[in-house]
Parts: sequence; C-alpha cells; structure tokens
Amino acid sequence: MNALVAMSAPPAASATRTAMNRITLFPPAIDHGRRTATFHWRVEPETPLYRRTSFTLGFPPEVDLASVPEPLWWTVAMLCLHPHWNLLRPCRVELPVELPQAETEFWSRQVEVEAATLEAYRGAATPLDALPPEGPWPPLGAFAIVARGERLASVPRLPRRAAGRRCAAAFSGGKDSLLQAALLCDFTPQPLLVTITSPMPPLHDHRTVRRRQVMAAMAARRDVTLLEVESDLRGGWQNDFPPTVGYPVSVNEITDTWLYLAALLVCAVALGVPHLFLASEAEVQDNVEVGGRIVQHPHCMYSRASQQAIQSLLAPLGLRYGSLISALHSEQVQQLLWTRYTDLCDLQYSCWRVGPEQAACSRCGQCLRVALSVLALGESPERIGIDLVALLLAQSGWQPRQCTSDALPAAMVAARLHAQVVRSLAATPASRVLAALVRSGPRRALRLLRPDAWRALAAYTRLRWRVAATGVTPAPGYRAGFLCGLEPWIAGPVAAVFAEHFPGAAADAHAGILERSERLAGYVAAPLLAAGGLGTEAA
Repeated sequence: MNALVAMSAPPAASATRTAMNRITLFPPAIDHGRRTATFHWRVEPETPLYRRTSFTLGFPPEVDLASVPEPLWWTVAMLCLHPHWNLLRPCRVELPVELPQAETEFWSRQVEVEAATLEAYRGAATPLDALPPEGPWPPLGAFAIVARGERLASVPRLPRRAAGRRCAAAFSGGKDSLLQAALLCDFTPQPLLVTITSPMPPLHDHRTVRRRQVMAAMAARRDVTLLEVESDLRGGWQNDFPPTVGYPVSVNEITDTWLYLAALLVCAVALGVPHLFLASEAEVQDNVEVGGRIVQHPHCMYSRASQQAIQSLLAPLGLRYGSLISALHSEQVQQLLWTRYTDLCDLQYSCWRVGPEQAACSRCGQCLRVALSVLALGESPERIGIDLVALLLAQSGWQPRQCTSDALPAAMVAARLHAQVVRSLAATPASRVLAALVRSGPRRALRLLRPDAWRALAAYTRLRWRVAATGVTPAPGYRAGFLCGLEPWIAGPVAAVFAEHFPGAAADAHAGILERSERLAGYVAAPLLAAGGLGTEAA
C-alpha cells in the first residue's frame, strides 16, 4: 500500500461529532432566456454553514448556454460545492443522477486529500506528530457520495473548430492573474479573460469603483475578450463557519477559485476555447508529508496538485487546465509585472479588505508587502491607490514571522512572505519613501506640512532599522520544474521570460514538493485514468 492509499485509511476514531449530515443535490436549472444556471441542494439536519442552499451563475450575452452539454453542469456543481462537504463531515452526498463510477471515486478522493490538509491545521500550533490519532472530529473516511438515477451521458469533446492555441484565463485584477493575462497576450491570440463578480458581505472588494475601472482598462489596453460572470454563491454561506468545527480557515479560502474555475469552464466550452488557466503562485504549491499524509497549503483549491487532477477530469473533453506562473514566487510575480508590463502594473487590485470608496485599505499586512515591493523597484504605491502615510502609521509595529524547519506549509509560506518584506525594507532607504510622498505633485508636497506625514516617515525609519537586525535572506530563484506539464508552445516562451528576469532555483530545492504534488494528483486522477477518461467506462 503506497503512502497515498495509507493516507485515506480512516483512523479508528471515537469521534464526538457523530450526527450524519445528508446532503441532497437537485438537477441544475438552466434558463436560456436569462442566461442563468441555478443550483439547489438540501442539508439535513439544517446547518449554519449556509444562509441559503442555492446559488446562481449569470452569464453575459456572448455565452450561449445551449452550447454547454447538460452533464457539464454537474461538473460545475461539484466544483463549487465539494469544498464544503469536509466542513459537514460526517456526511453523505446524494445525487439524483448516476455518475460514472470512476468520476464518483475521483470526487471522493479529491474531497479526501483536501480533508487531510484541513485536519492537519487543527491546532496548527501543535506539531503534527504530536496530534493524537483520535480526536473529537470525523475520520477522513466519514464521507460518501451516493449517485442514483438516470446515467449521465458522456460529455462530448469540443468541436474541431476549437483546436488551436486560443486560451482562456480566470481574471480578478490581482497581481497573479494580471501577470498571467499579460503573458497570454504576449504569446497567444486574443485571450479570453473571465472574471466572477460575487459579493460577500460585509466585504466590498467585488463592488468597488476601482474594480470596475480595472476591468474596463484591461479590456482597453490589450486585445482580449473580457467576460463577467455574476453569482450569489459567496453571499450564501457563513464565511466564519469553519472555525466552529475546528478549521482555522474561512469558507472563501477553500472555495473561491473553484467558483472562478466553474465560470471559466462554462465560458471556455461555450466559446470553443480549449486552453484554461488559473494563476497559481509557488507559495500555493508547498506541501509536506507527515505520518503518511501529504499536507498542502490551506489554499490548495488551486495548487498544482488540484489543477493536475482537474486536468485529468477535463482532458477527455479536449481541454487543458493549469497555471503559467506556478514557477514564480509572489515577489517575482510582483517584480515581473512592474518591470516588464509597466503599462499594466497600475491596474493591480490586490486588497480584499478594501472599503467601498477605496482602491486599497492601506492598513493591512498585504498592502504593506505590496507597497514596499513597489517602493523597492523605485515606483510609487500611490499608482495603485495605496496611501503610504496611513499604511506606515497602521503597520509601524510590524514584525517578521519565523518558523521551524518542521512547520506546516502555511507557516513556511508566511515566513517567506515576511522575508520578502524584510528584503524590500533593506532595499528602500527612507529618502525614497520621502520622494514617494511628493511624487504625485504639489498636493502631495503640501501633505509634508502635516504632522502625520512626518510621523509616518519616522515610523518607517524605525521599522527599517528594527527589522534590519533580524537579517536579510537571499531572494529565491524561480522553480523551473513547475513549468513541466505545460504544452511546449507556451512553456518555452514563458520559461524564456522567467530566465531573462530571475535566476533558477536548484532543482533539488523543490524536487520533493514537485514529487508530492505529482503523487497527489495521480492518486486523485487514478480512477479516471484506469477507466480511460471521463464518462468512458462501461456501464
């Protein structure tokens, strides 16, 4: 029995949460006139996870829903809803249609590997080896999919007209999706960019004026087709539910990019675009193996392992799915965007804590990391709406995180992101911060007469000297191995760009991460590969 099979074996736990949740999915309702797809389900007994048990996807006029095969809507439902089933374990998911057995097993395994990661982060301050094998939570195997009813037909391949190199990519305006879109514009004809607008109160990030400006500007500055899909999914859940069942994440952290992928998939199939991309940086790829389980970063919804598994699900349709930037660390994405694509970098929209009238909150740690990386490059964060004075005052007490060598991926990634901030501080003298405060012209110069500007400058100086004492670590190289799996016609040009701007990391430095990622993807996809592909096995 290999490690991945061993990982799935449920411990003989005497779980205290024993009530079985029954989740019943209903057939998707497609309204061709309104161009909407609505999904309903029921949870018994009722759960505080959901404010409502339905959601809708609304598509623009360019998307003809009649060209989307009916069975594919079930794939959309599974993509969007399966992350929640681990939050409701022990649970039984009942479908009114018969999925191919290989596909049912595929989804069971995908839920299983996500559960292994979630379980590892219970009491994440405790070393994983010290966690008891039994605890007050459901075992990994406390989950089942039961599919009964009419057998779903096989999903047909895209028509021959779709053959070619046109690409579709999920687009949010963040630095990673912005860079990926720019690379696609360089090397492929008229990319299709698909954004999802799905507000999640009380956050405002999907409804700001700045977001509308970013979308409009991207469509104006590049030869792209930009489509907006609207959904109420993110407003239908209780985002802080996971901690009530022991998981230190929010619902959107394990669901959002599945929703982006679902919207991207429908649009790409409807428009006959065969190559799908969703940006996934190097940080999301980190994983470790402890006690026979492979533990990923909590954001594994778009890790390379998840993307490769979904690629196996979509391949029989004639589709490819992956990321162009999995080889790049977050700071490299930032640097490449601001040095190679100077006409697009001002569109960066990275802060999810943004207020309704803001371009960025100018208070959070992410705004600090972005602002300092921009300053280190000799640019002004004011270009993307970050208020330096407010930010430096709010983050004056910032301290870099450290982690031990046996930490879980989330802690390792946090430490590396903090090391990036330290490098940016070391590369940015106070004089450059002063210059940034006056760079925008006379109005900013007048601001220097205000005491808060000088307090902010003094806070930066103290922060820089205090953090410098912790030591500056070298910047990482890009992970060339993570370009494997991309088709040569796109991998070659992208690799050349990366090599032009960054040194390569030693292959053995990330070989273990890559190997574990491949094993995870292979384990999830094995039932499909054994059966010959989606919907192809014998009844």
